[in-house]
Amino acid sequence: MKELILNAQIRTKEEKTRELRASSTVPAIVYGKHQEPILLKMDNSEFLRAYRKFGESHIINLKAGKETIEVLIHEIQREPISGDFLHIDFYAITRGEKVHTKIALNFIWESQAVKEWAILDEHIKEIEVKVLPRDLVDAIDVDLSILKEIWDSLKLSELGIDTEKFEILTSETAVVTASKPAKIEEITDEVEDVPVTWADEPTDTEETEK
Repeated sequence: MKELILNAQIRTKEEKTRELRASSTVPAIVYGKHQEPILLKMDNSEFLRAYRKFGESHIINLKAGKETIEVLIHEIQREPISGDFLHIDFYAITRGEKVHTKIALNFIWESQAVKEWAILDEHIKEIEVKVLPRDLVDAIDVDLSILKEIWDSLKLSELGIDTEKFEILTSETAVVTASKPAKIEEITDEVEDVPVTWADEPTDTEETEK
């Protein structure tokens, strides 16, 4: 696993989170079983780059002041509309003790069923696990080439995950299915018969003089 370093500054209780966010700084906190909580703040862009590249299951060397702490991302709060980071919780890991985290599923190769117009239904895109820090991975590959016909599916138990290393906590068993496309029905608008009122034909009111 590639070493990832993130820089953070100690944050005081007097600093307002709204003002920090306005200056492209994300409020954060680090805590753990053997770690006293520390209030932090960090550059939004730096965190975003790391998060997009490594996800949530990568060990981070978090430099907080003069201290470097090995952490995992525990929780991220985001603004519902813009997706901006509002707050980040880091969990300080202890080597030799299992951590509770999420690992992304990486869908690779191509399904023959999808080539033949099946629809790929991804039921889950990450799994929750307990695992020792040394066994952490950034993602677990899912081979879509196994899905050869419509209604073929892959279950979590079929991904070849080493259950001696990973204690799987996700309850969902289906990962992905090659589903049949919904039938497209022609929609015909029924036009109701609307009675038409015609104007009375003009009449000759003049009498014909003999």
